[in-house]
Amino acid sequence: MQAFFFPTGDALRLFGVWRGVEAARRVWVLCPPFAEEEKSARRVLTLIAQELEKRGESSLLFSFRGTGDSEGDFAAANLTAWREDLRAARDEVKKRAPHAEIALLGVRLGATLALLEAESLGAQTLVLIEPLLSGRSFLMQQSAKKQIRAQLTGEAEAKSDHSPSDDLDGWKLGAGMKTELSTLDLKREMPSFSRKAHIFQVGPRAEVAPPLQHFADGLNSQARAVVMPPFWNLIDYSDPAPLLDGLKSEVFDG
Repeated sequence: MQAFFFPTGDALRLFGVWRGVEAARRVWVLCPPFAEEEKSARRVLTLIAQELEKRGESSLLFSFRGTGDSEGDFAAANLTAWREDLRAARDEVKKRAPHAEIALLGVRLGATLALLEAESLGAQTLVLIEPLLSGRSFLMQQSAKKQIRAQLTGEAEAKSDHSPSDDLDGWKLGAGMKTELSTLDLKREMPSFSRKAHIFQVGPRAEVAPPLQHFADGLNSQARAVVMPPFWNLIDYSDPAPLLDGLKSEVFDG
């Protein structure tokens, strides 16, 4: 394992963790979810990286600018810049393993960004874990959570409307990020990906929700339900075995 910083096109440095084996035929770029969700998802992504290393494959787990240990101001970040960060991660992978296939695995917003960039990055394999289909719905959910927390803690009077919040769990949304999230809608505009995508729903339901299955149909793929807590929302440890088993059977052993 090697922890290091690597450059972007605008002189910022991103923090990454490389786990590699020599002459790996496939290298994975692991894309974390949005801001606060990244902290809870970190352990599961690390376990995925360790499983890949056992299988003779390499990976780069990185943080988008303004998050984790990467440089940059979160309030100045937006989805366009984060897509550029994903390209920088691909470039770093190609430096380290120029002859390996590129694979992308993302969680939540990280999955959405991976899909948006998969074709242009030349990804041969794409894994989407609970991809974020609507940025506006995400903002509305986060705003509702903030209002409930305010009511429970008495920190502030909860707002009566459900307009997207400019603050998400202490992360200040800049105008660019808010605008791009508000217009993000994969149900309306489906990106193209010419190869097979592997899609996983994570939560208490054993059946795939219709919106996600419809999304999977648009990618000529099949979504799989993994019954386990949504790990990106948890403070406590969650056993990732159901997800790891699904990845092994559907992707890694395929």
